[in-house]
Amino acid sequence: MYNSIQDTLIIGKKVIYLPSCHSTNDIAAEIVHAGLFAEGTIVITDNQIKGKGQRGTIWQASSGENLTFSVMLAPSFITISEQFLISQVIALAIRAYLSQYVEHVKIKWPNDIYVNNRKVCGILIENSIQGTKIAGSIVGIGLNVNQIEFENSNATSLSRETGNSFVLTEEFQKVLTFLDVYYQKMKSLRRHNDLRQEYLSHLYGYNETVTFNYQNRIVKGTVTGVTAIGKIMVKLENEPEILELGLKEIEWIIQ
Repeated sequence: MYNSIQDTLIIGKKVIYLPSCHSTNDIAAEIVHAGLFAEGTIVITDNQIKGKGQRGTIWQASSGENLTFSVMLAPSFITISEQFLISQVIALAIRAYLSQYVEHVKIKWPNDIYVNNRKVCGILIENSIQGTKIAGSIVGIGLNVNQIEFENSNATSLSRETGNSFVLTEEFQKVLTFLDVYYQKMKSLRRHNDLRQEYLSHLYGYNETVTFNYQNRIVKGTVTGVTAIGKIMVKLENEPEILELGLKEIEWIIQ
């Protein structure tokens, strides 16, 4: 059973476990809209039937082998123009958790987590806005832990990378602890620049030559940064200027 944890300040004080559901993000959204949640509440399932990924894709995971959950947050201290910081902080927390076990953990913009060039974790953040502030955030996390076989050759898991099997309930509590620590860092407004720099330091392709699909062309380029609103800054070969691109304007080619 996934229990609430006591040694965090916000995240994981209440845990709602569902043996099966269509999407933890959708369930969390229903709870938030009903006004029935305390910040840091978790919805977790062993079997997510229609998990959501970036670009409207489906997040697929074998039942009972991975961690699929959503966190309900109320980061009203973040302005709309800063909302990408939420994505950065969640990615940093997952990266720090994974780095206990494996090396070469990278964040692939905007917030996928890769180990040895294979995806181990997907993150989907859905923000609700009130005035100029972020009223609520639903953070969906799909973390591959014990799954070994994947339909997608680009996927991996902690078990695959380490050769070990893990107790999901124990790893769940560890992940929540890292999320709580990084969320507290974000609440400390003076730490925002440090967090952005930490994100860049672990960003796949930062100051390195990597490959993209841009305007139906396979091109080499270098990531030079990320804007405050979350656009990736890329210097492509044979392009005179640094481009600032959104999620649907460029694709990674990871080999």
